[in-house]
Amino acid sequence: INASECRNVVESCADELLHTSLPVMFGELEKCQKSLEGYLERKQNAFPRFYFVSNAKLLIILSQGSDPLAMNEYYENVFDAIQYVEHDKKDKTIIYKIHGSGGDGHEVIPFAKPVRAIGNIEEWLMSLLINMRVTLKDLARSCAAGIGE
Repeated sequence: INASECRNVVESCADELLHTSLPVMFGELEKCQKSLEGYLERKQNAFPRFYFVSNAKLLIILSQGSDPLAMNEYYENVFDAIQYVEHDKKDKTIIYKIHGSGGDGHEVIPFAKPVRAIGNIEEWLMSLLINMRVTLKDLARSCAAGIGE
C-alpha cells in the first residue's frame, strides 16, 4: 500500500515494507546520533565553554568555523559580557578588540596581542580566551600600579 494514496493511517502502518525497513532506519538514525554526540563532546572537551551552548547552536557555530566573522553572532552564547569582537579590515582572521555587551557606551578592550582566528574554531577560541585573560590581567596590573601614584 502506498501511504500517499491511502487515507487510513492504520492501513498504511500495516505495510510489510514499513515493518521491515523502519527498524533498520531507526537503528541507522541512532548510530548517526551517537556519532554526532561523540563529535560534539570532543569539541566540548577541546573548548569547555561549548558545554554551555545548546547542541543546535553548537552545530551552527562549528559549521561556520571557517568564517571568523560569522562567530560574532554567537559570542554572547560562549562568553559572558562579550557582544562581538573586532576584526582587522584587511585580514578577517586577525581579532584585535573585544566589545562588551551593554549597548551604547559599552566597553571596548584592545588585545595586548592580536588573536589569529585560524584553524579549528575551538582552537582559536581557546587562544582568544587565553589572550583575553592575559590582556585583562595586564590592564588590572597597570591600574593597580597607578593607584599608588
